[in-house]
Amino acid sequence: MAPKQALEAFDKLLQDITQTDLIFGNKIMLLGGDFRQVLPVVRKGGRGEMIAACIKNSQLWHHFTQYRLKTNIRVTGSASDWKRYILNIGDGKEPVNDNSEMAVPRDLLCTGSLVNEIFAPFLNGQCSDLSEVAILTPKNADSLHISNHILDLMPGSTVVYKSVDSVVTEDPKDMLNLPTEFLNRMTPAGFPPHELRIKIGSIVMLLRNLDLKEGLCNGTRLSVVQTGERVLGCIFACGSRKGRYVLIPRIDNYFNQDLPFTLKRRQFPVRLCFALTINKSQGQTFERVGICLNDQIFSHGQLYVALSRARSKDGVKIESKSGLMHNIVYPEVLQTPDEEDENIAEPSMSSRRT
Repeated sequence: MAPKQALEAFDKLLQDITQTDLIFGNKIMLLGGDFRQVLPVVRKGGRGEMIAACIKNSQLWHHFTQYRLKTNIRVTGSASDWKRYILNIGDGKEPVNDNSEMAVPRDLLCTGSLVNEIFAPFLNGQCSDLSEVAILTPKNADSLHISNHILDLMPGSTVVYKSVDSVVTEDPKDMLNLPTEFLNRMTPAGFPPHELRIKIGSIVMLLRNLDLKEGLCNGTRLSVVQTGERVLGCIFACGSRKGRYVLIPRIDNYFNQDLPFTLKRRQFPVRLCFALTINKSQGQTFERVGICLNDQIFSHGQLYVALSRARSKDGVKIESKSGLMHNIVYPEVLQTPDEEDENIAEPSMSSRRT
């Protein structure tokens, strides 16, 4: 979800372009979203900071008229109980204990290996489209570990690409204080790893906006079909461009958040994506989803997002050592739901009054 600052910046941009003081340059604005989903990420921010960053707390919000969609497109079939369950999770209406935890439904609980449960048909050669399945985790480190484990189970030889790391600084002494080995161990969220391990058929996620017009933007999932020294040959794994061939080059990636220096890493701007974080999965749909909750969720809407990524209840499995799942909901950011409507909506739509 975009923060309110993005909406307000766009308002100022349109005013500058149209040379008028009218809101959004007197243009009609159409927004789509769901406040049950994950709120804008505020680094080191708590509940108050995340709520304050929501567009509902923007001074522009009262200029919008809100409409609620009625048909759930993601969840197919006539499973009204499952639709209602997801909606209750998002609204915080499912009963929880004093720690905001609830029992994982017995038919969703994975008692064996979650990797085998989700990926076995593909690893055994019974199916070929790995883009239709994924494992979701709350934390970035868990998604990397699971993705590398699945890669080891795949047939074929592994190609390893190691990055060239350096520090962008005006003081040469910083280079002496920050050895290359230290830089190699750093893998910030949203940053390519020092050691990128790839096999033909691997699913990867693009981490940078390379060509928005061609669909090569942050979060795009690709399937690797060719491994070269300077480029990766990939095809789009999903969406309207599925199957289209593209080349991904090595580029310089920069990171300086919460660091006293700027890390420069020359590497392919991708990560393995057999498993991904719940936040990154927003907006995507899968046939089968495994949800790893051995480390519980920690933010508003994460459980709702994870459960609603699959098209049906049969496509969801949950791994939890405790047999419990944590649900965090901030009621102050939610609109009042229609309790009588069984056809829940993934997004709600807004348009500006004119």
